[in-house]
Amino acid sequence: MNEPTATPYVDPALYDVVYSWYRADLAFYVDLAKASRGPVLEVACGTGRILIPTAEAGVDIDGFDLEPAMIARLRAKAAAAGLKVRVVVADMRDFTMPRRYRLVTIPFRAFMHLQTGADQIQALRCVREHLEPGGSLVFNVFYPNPAYIAEHRDQRMQEREIVHPITGLPVVLWSTQRYDLVQQTLVSDREVIETIEDGTQITHHYRFMLRWVYRFEMELLLRAAGFTRWEVRGGFDGRPLQNPEDEMVWTAWKD
Repeated sequence: MNEPTATPYVDPALYDVVYSWYRADLAFYVDLAKASRGPVLEVACGTGRILIPTAEAGVDIDGFDLEPAMIARLRAKAAAAGLKVRVVVADMRDFTMPRRYRLVTIPFRAFMHLQTGADQIQALRCVREHLEPGGSLVFNVFYPNPAYIAEHRDQRMQEREIVHPITGLPVVLWSTQRYDLVQQTLVSDREVIETIEDGTQITHHYRFMLRWVYRFEMELLLRAAGFTRWEVRGGFDGRPLQNPEDEMVWTAWKD
């Protein structure tokens, strides 16, 4: 296996293929934005997987992402759909938008790309600054399930096989998950094996790192960032957080 030298965030076409199957959070975030009754900001909006359907639903939404290539692809996709979107390149740790928002979202575990407590607090403070009084921040992160980590640590596994959304040909995703229990980090080395029309297979290698946060650690981060009121749920269906298999879906309000 070749050493991964890139991340999917600088190859937005690859990103769209790899995550074309994932829709578990889409209705949740679109419905949340529609119910907010005010302007919405999506942090780390990527290529528009959530932002574009939200705009199509008539929501007044802005967005930003750290990677210029992702924003360029988002703009192209929005233009093809006949949408005018306000999206810019920015860093969630230090951004300035021209208005304040009723709702700010950080979907798809994007908060976990922040690698230090200082970066996490800085990002949360910046988000809070951009909220209207009474506005809310909503984001999701995985719960660090000890059993899952023990079973999958350093194991190369076929994560899934999907159908390419354009060619209709198979794409196989392999993954090796490297967990550092002390640093609370996951390094994911991935191989995306894409079959093209002549039957040839092309393998893309990439890597990304996430840093997980425990439940009560997140409460301390929110408090340090100036939030005084929050709640956590165990999934996009609003169930209580009870199991280590649950997704942590956080809401914090600016009082």
